[in-house]
Amino acid sequence: MSAVTDARRRFQLAVVAATAAALSVGAVATAIIDTRAVWRPDVSGPVLPDWSQAVAAAREIEISGNDRFTLVEVDGTWRMPSRDGYPVRPERLAALDAYLASLVFEGARTDIPRRLGRLGLAEPGEADGGTLIAVRDEAGETRAEIIIGETRDPLVYVRRPGRARAYAAQAGSGAAGSLNLLPADGWLDLDFLTLGTSDIARVDIQPESGPAYRLERAASSSRNFALRQPPGWQPITAAAGNGPAATLGRVRFRDVRAADRLGGEFVAHHTAETFAGLRVRIDVKALGDTRWALITASALTDDAEADAAALNAITEGWAYLMSDLTIDRLIRPLDRIADRSRASDDAP
Repeated sequence: MSAVTDARRRFQLAVVAATAAALSVGAVATAIIDTRAVWRPDVSGPVLPDWSQAVAAAREIEISGNDRFTLVEVDGTWRMPSRDGYPVRPERLAALDAYLASLVFEGARTDIPRRLGRLGLAEPGEADGGTLIAVRDEAGETRAEIIIGETRDPLVYVRRPGRARAYAAQAGSGAAGSLNLLPADGWLDLDFLTLGTSDIARVDIQPESGPAYRLERAASSSRNFALRQPPGWQPITAAAGNGPAATLGRVRFRDVRAADRLGGEFVAHHTAETFAGLRVRIDVKALGDTRWALITASALTDDAEADAAALNAITEGWAYLMSDLTIDRLIRPLDRIADRSRASDDAP
């Protein structure tokens, strides 16, 4: 009986030993896999060594992530075809050039595809995806391309399209610490209209509904705009007209299209005049639920001629999409800022 018990114990010990050995082998294998995953091969130098040559030959730049758009060079000016060829902000192109030219490798990272999303380097357009930048020449040949992932100051993670290896890189001291590539409207100058709140002297507003009205103040130091027309109305408060009157002090539009391709119909207008003699008229066009601004400037004084010409050079032929907040202020109905006086109601 004792011999049988001893044999059973030896068998159990053998099973335990074999299991432990198997677990040990598994742990070693896992360690080897993890070691390979975080292996840091030597890498150094520019991320895009031929960037300067690519820029010299560039005629098209594709930027693709959650949004996708292209920039094309036409007669020396970079434009965005998806916005009917509206000019691109030169400073954004200069920032892109400086940033990518200065990127240098800091070291390699994972090459396991399922882990790329942790660095913001999954496929562009997917969850945790990166942003593809591709530069093409006149013949359509790709001269440079890179996928940009997350920025974790001072590092940015990058990889080459079609390859799984991720790298950490760093921009040089002369470039921005990070690069805002999306959305597309960030590449367009849509905040050019800044008359200055204190410079606006008078506004005439025709809302989509209700009577037209005029707001005016005597000097830039005056705090509030007075309601001058129509007669028989009293402002709800002394400052009730300040919102509509100061709308063109600073405006950022949301999008842009060629005016002759927009369609829709005109439904309202807003005209502002400055103390310096610049007049800016916004004709509001309705296209479905959206409202678009067509902008015309004119000079009431000689001193304002240069400003009027500069503004018309930007806006001629273009229609600009306005936000709901801008529309609410720009053409606010009169009955939201003033009440009809009892005297006018009683008048024959």
